[in-house]
Amino acid sequence: MKRAKKYSIPLSSGNILDVKIEIGKGRIRGFVLNLRCLIDDLWYQIYRVDTAHGYLHEQRFWISPEPVPLIQHTSLDYAFEFYMRQIRDSFERYRKYYTDKMNKR
Repeated sequence: MKRAKKYSIPLSSGNILDVKIEIGKGRIRGFVLNLRCLIDDLWYQIYRVDTAHGYLHEQRFWISPEPVPLIQHTSLDYAFEFYMRQIRDSFERYRKYYTDKMNKR
């Protein structure tokens, strides 16, 4: 039986990481990591990595909303920890990419 956990992690003022994990038999069976940022009083999805649609993929919203498949060499437990760390380390850079793209419109 799968169980799901959902929670949000404030990274800094106006930057939140939304997390959803599906766990079954003591292992991660699926996950969503969604970075959203408050820009000019509106929330925007900036970066997302998840296992929806049956495969691991990312969406870099400053480039395109289209999912880009990621090669999964390891367990989803490891992939979850890897991308969680990557987002925590890079969220300010991702936000800048997004705002730079917005300013060019």
